[in-house]
Amino acid sequence: MDKVEHLYLHVPFCATKCRYCAFYSEPGQTDKMEAFVAAVLKEMQPWASRLAPKTIFVGGGTPSLLPAPLLRPLLTGWPRNPELIEWTVECNPATVSPEKIAVFQEVGVNRISLGVQALDDELLQMLGRIHTAATAVATYRELRSAGFDNLNLDLMFGLPGQTLEQWRDTLCRAIELQPEHFSTYCLSFEEDTEFWKLFQAGHLRHNSEQELAMYELTIDTLAAAGYRQYEISNFAKPGCECRHNIAGWEGRDYLGVGPSACSTVGDRRWQNISDIDRYVAGPCAPAFAEQLTPELRAAECAAFGMRMTNGVPAEYVRGRFDRQVTQLLQADLAYWHDDRLRPTRRGILFADEVATEFV
Repeated sequence: MDKVEHLYLHVPFCATKCRYCAFYSEPGQTDKMEAFVAAVLKEMQPWASRLAPKTIFVGGGTPSLLPAPLLRPLLTGWPRNPELIEWTVECNPATVSPEKIAVFQEVGVNRISLGVQALDDELLQMLGRIHTAATAVATYRELRSAGFDNLNLDLMFGLPGQTLEQWRDTLCRAIELQPEHFSTYCLSFEEDTEFWKLFQAGHLRHNSEQELAMYELTIDTLAAAGYRQYEISNFAKPGCECRHNIAGWEGRDYLGVGPSACSTVGDRRWQNISDIDRYVAGPCAPAFAEQLTPELRAAECAAFGMRMTNGVPAEYVRGRFDRQVTQLLQADLAYWHDDRLRPTRRGILFADEVATEFV
C-alpha cells in the first residue's frame, strides 16, 4: 500500500473562543491535555507502517497552548521520515515561550504560522483575541531571533468597523516584518459562532464592495512587496509556499489525527468525532465517512486546483469538464497557459463561483 506523506494534527484547545471561530476547540485543562496527547499517539499507532510524512501541519485550536512537557511527546510520537521537508505549527502570539520554541527546534519544526489577525488593539479585542499588536510583533521577533527562517502571518480583513485605511496600515506594518508567507482571510460569519448570532440578529452585516476593495488592495500591496499570490488567500516569497496546503489542494492523500480532524486516504474520507471526551475514551466510529468515486476526486481536484494561480493540468479537465471550461473561458474567469487551465484575475476575485462549476 502507498505511504501517506502528509499529516495533519488537530490540537483542540484554546485559552478563549474567538468570536468568529467555528473550528472545534475546548478550554485548555491540564488533565484533558494529557489525555489528549496519549489518545493522539494511540490513534497513530495503526498507521506506523504507512505514515511517512513529507509535510506535517499542527493546527487547532491553539497548539502553542500546550505546555512544553506535553508538546515534546506529542511531536515525537511517530516514526521520523528523513524526507520530511516542511513541519508547521500554528501559534498564538500570547502563548509562545522560550521553552516551547526550544521544543519546536529540538524536534525539527521548521515553519511557524503565527495567528496575528490584526495589528490594531481595538480590532483584536473585538475579535476576542488574547494578544495585543505589540505582543504579536515581539513574538515574531523572538521566533526570528531563535533562528526560524520560514514564518507565516495570518491576517484578517472585512472586520466589523475596519476601514480600508486600517487594513492598508496592517498590511504595511506586517510587510515591514518581512515574513516569508502571508495568509489573508476575509471574515465570514460561520454558524455556531458569536458573530453568526450577531449577524442573524442584524447587528453585523457584510459590505461586499469594501471587502472586494480590501482583497484587491491585499493582492496589489503584497505583490509590490515581492509576495507572489499562489492561492486565493496565500502569498509567499519565491520558494516559501506552504507545501502541506498545496498537497491538499492538489488532492494528495493525508491523515488527520485528533478530535474533528479529517482524513482522505485512497478512496475513503472520514472525520473524527468533535468531542474530546469521547475521542479520549475511544475507540469511536468516525463522525462522518464516505467512499470517494474517481469522478468526485476529479471534480474536487479541479475545484481546489482553480483556487491556485497555477490552476490545473489540462488532463484534469479536458474531456471531463469541457462545458464548464468553455463557460469559464467565455466569462473571463479562466485562461489556458502552458497546457494548464488557470484562473484570471477576475477568476481569483470570484473563486467560489469558479469552484461551483466543478462540484
